[in-house]
Amino acid sequence: MSGFHHHSHSKKHSHPHHKSDPTLHAHKQGDAKHSHSKEVSNQNLLLIALVLTLGFSGVEGAAAYFAGSLALISDAGHMITDAAALGLALLAQIIARRPPSPKHSFGFGRVEALAAFVNGIAMLALVAWIVFEAIGRFYTPHTVDGLTVSVVAAIGLAMNIIVTWVLSKDKQSVNTRAALVHVMGDLLGSVGALLAGLIIQFTGWMPADALLSIFVSLLILKSTFSILHESYHFLMEGVPLHIDYLQVGVDLKSVPGVLAVHDLHVWEMTPSFPALIGHIEIEHMQDWPAIMSRINTMLLDKHGIDHVTLQPEEADGGSEHPHHEIFEGLNKSEQVSPVKIYQGETFYVDCVSGDSTHRMAYHTWGDPSNSKVLFCVHGLTRRGSDFKTLAEAMCNDYYIVCPDIVGRGDSDHLSNPMMYAVPQYVADIAALVKHLGVSQIDWLGTSMGGLIGMVYASMPQCPIRRMIINDVGPKIEPEAIKRLGSYVGQPFEFAHRAEALERANTLCASFGEHTPDEWETYNGPMLIERNGMWIMHYDPNISVPFASINPILAKAGEMAMWHAFKHIHIPMLIVRGGDSDLLSAKTVAEMCKVNPHARSIEIPGVGHAPAFIKREQIALAKEFFS
Repeated sequence: MSGFHHHSHSKKHSHPHHKSDPTLHAHKQGDAKHSHSKEVSNQNLLLIALVLTLGFSGVEGAAAYFAGSLALISDAGHMITDAAALGLALLAQIIARRPPSPKHSFGFGRVEALAAFVNGIAMLALVAWIVFEAIGRFYTPHTVDGLTVSVVAAIGLAMNIIVTWVLSKDKQSVNTRAALVHVMGDLLGSVGALLAGLIIQFTGWMPADALLSIFVSLLILKSTFSILHESYHFLMEGVPLHIDYLQVGVDLKSVPGVLAVHDLHVWEMTPSFPALIGHIEIEHMQDWPAIMSRINTMLLDKHGIDHVTLQPEEADGGSEHPHHEIFEGLNKSEQVSPVKIYQGETFYVDCVSGDSTHRMAYHTWGDPSNSKVLFCVHGLTRRGSDFKTLAEAMCNDYYIVCPDIVGRGDSDHLSNPMMYAVPQYVADIAALVKHLGVSQIDWLGTSMGGLIGMVYASMPQCPIRRMIINDVGPKIEPEAIKRLGSYVGQPFEFAHRAEALERANTLCASFGEHTPDEWETYNGPMLIERNGMWIMHYDPNISVPFASINPILAKAGEMAMWHAFKHIHIPMLIVRGGDSDLLSAKTVAEMCKVNPHARSIEIPGVGHAPAFIKREQIALAKEFFS
């Protein structure tokens, strides 16, 4: 991966850039002046509407009180709410004009959508009150002065028509349109009040006042929900409603020179200002400027997107992979790319521990030439086979690599047991990544595997692209440490495999309910036969560093892990078993608080730790890594 990020706002005007980060910036000429004059014009429209609405709302409110009309009260209430909505919209546009700052690098344009959302909520509250009051009046009718209602409603109708005409001149701003919904609702309210006044004046039928109030309130709900939906969608950084996300991806892939597209996101930074970020895979980095130019032109012409941030990645087509067969003496046109799909084959990588070396085993699924590589790393007493079911489900999309961390499974044992610690494990993983010759990986780490991933991801130039941290965090609960200490490294010998498997299943009961076949798949590889007895696969000495931890060392380790976690800058999904005794809900909340790249999900009915054998858990991993 090149590591270059390219940004663009169109192709008309470029700025100088630093040599070490060849970014491309462009802005359409005249946009700033046009935008500024338009904002001032919009603010003038809002100010005019605010003065007219606020001036008449007091008159109508007084008349409503003396006439005793709910329809007129609702109309006056609408106008007062309109005034507040218009004032909020005006304030939002003033704030939105503020330039970007070190704390708000995108500026304050999002305030307009926030104001629109607040206005919509206020409108819902007003409608609810009017309907509630009207229903009450059916049971306790009020005497209403029909003539006063008719006259005041007619004047209010004229006033609302003027305000509606003024605001309709700005149809682009969702904020102004939200205020317009208020005024349209008030206009309908004036019509309803006028009809109610005329009916009462000429027939004396008092329920008409409450009935028309309900009818008008229900009419304005549709527009209110529309504004709420649009502003909520914007605030949640949804794909702009006028842009087809899937078609954007298809069009990007069709640009000459583009081999693949991934991590594509489209949203609006400010209303009517769509932006796009993503990763583009190309064959040769020197072709990137020309490809970027073609992408800019396509996105602007077909989708109206002129703020583009793309990261090019050079396709890893020529690098040597330890599992590739090399065909020598063939012309380029005659070369055949071998396709070898692995289904759990075991390989080894040489690693260094102190002054000695050891071999770490790793098991693989899928096509080793696949540039999408997923590392699945197990917990303290587990091994790479834990992820067999997950690997089989994902190997069509990923090359899956599941190491046996040293001291476990098919890997060597260390002569110095104090080396069984996260720093050694991270060094071994780095050696494996180098051995595979890959530049980017995804990571799923369960328990200890999650800790290894966090430390590795916090290091400079780490290849991890995104990471699932399965039921572990910087702080490990004392109860879990006590539970692990009760069996890690303790005697485990059974004359019959069935007895050994039953004991292993008991130790793993917190992983959730599984069928006998699932337990066999998950815990069967944990057992090995030696001298006629069934024992655990791992070196019992892995418990030596674990048992030597005292409260002071534990606190120091926790502080170090928090420090590492805060320095991770990749998307992370923290998975917690709902009944986990190792990772508390409080720790998860703190992790999401201190690192904005982290989000979390909880799996009910599972303790420590979700095994990722169940279909729904595998689907969770697929969705996150996709």
